[in-house]
Amino acid sequence: MQARRRRTSALERGRSGGPRACRTDRSRRRDNPDYDGRRGHYGAWAEPGVSLNKVTIRDVAELAQVSQSTVSNYFHKPRKLSDVTRERIRQAVETLGFVPNDAARMLRTGASPVIGYVAFELASATTPQIATAIEQHVAAEGMYLLMANDTGSRQREREYLQLFEQQRVAGIIIAPVGDVEDELARLRQRGIASVLSARRAFSPFQASASIDHVTGARLAVQHLVGLGRRRIGFVASSLDLQQIADRQRGALSVIEKVPDATLELISVPERTVEAGLACAERLARRDAADRPDALFCANDLLAIGIIQSLVAGRRVRVPEDIAVVGYDDIEFAQSTIVPLTTVRTPHAQLGAAAVKLLFDEISALRDPEGAEAGRTAPRIEFAPELVVRDSTSGT
Repeated sequence: MQARRRRTSALERGRSGGPRACRTDRSRRRDNPDYDGRRGHYGAWAEPGVSLNKVTIRDVAELAQVSQSTVSNYFHKPRKLSDVTRERIRQAVETLGFVPNDAARMLRTGASPVIGYVAFELASATTPQIATAIEQHVAAEGMYLLMANDTGSRQREREYLQLFEQQRVAGIIIAPVGDVEDELARLRQRGIASVLSARRAFSPFQASASIDHVTGARLAVQHLVGLGRRRIGFVASSLDLQQIADRQRGALSVIEKVPDATLELISVPERTVEAGLACAERLARRDAADRPDALFCANDLLAIGIIQSLVAGRRVRVPEDIAVVGYDDIEFAQSTIVPLTTVRTPHAQLGAAAVKLLFDEISALRDPEGAEAGRTAPRIEFAPELVVRDSTSGT
């Protein structure tokens, strides 16, 4: 009977140069300027025609003297390990040139380490705060964030959802431009969880983390009306965005209760400082009796641009002639030439809540009972608050 040949591990083959390695092969590799002798068969460079030995997680565990599950935690849940253990595994990974195969892991476990995030305004002053909070909480779970910017395009938004589906991400957080709830419902049926960010879901089966923009607008306009302002201008763009439409609706709910008050929609092409500057120049050219005595802006960037232009032009005083209220309370709102009264919205908390909801949804989909049709999805809605500064109070 033939004796069984003992299987040699990749680690042993790496140490010995491989069972079939010969002096000629080794010499040829040493003469190759791309060959790194410290990495042997495991290096990132190889001579054409020379195959690389396959390094497995078992080999890394053997060299680091830990279990295979500990090596897995190093890549996917590193916070579970001590600094000493992480360093030992890191050295083993570097020595062997090991690269984890997430595709193989997905096939084996059905779980992806990636979360997809679609933002509709990457250049917005608030998106970085939300995205940072999302990234921090995703990383705390040992996972990774892929962020996409749809640039306000519904078509691009759909394309990114399709891309994330093809990549089989574990879940998706999306601040949508259009109505994507039907598409997200289809993805749920395929095992991909999702959360709407910054917009309240209409479907009871769709999770969402949002801000009550109707209440936020109501606070702003009630403040202006309380100061005796009656000709209110709402400076905004993209009323087809639910978040902006909600602010207009909140403003109107106040105006409708004040008989002599009016709300004028002042359209701008975008919600930027530059658009605010241009808007203020147009308003300043109007007769005093024909222009608003207060402005409620859809965001702080517009309000900052308006204040800068009016103060620099010296024809219209802020707040004596026109009081200005912004929305979001970004970092620069209190340091403008006239500190800005604004509606504060909790962006970091919104991002953190979206991640928590998403992981809850992922767990529910993996639970046969939680994945049942008809399960009501959770919703979180944050309440904004008014922050009064000099652009309305004049103090």
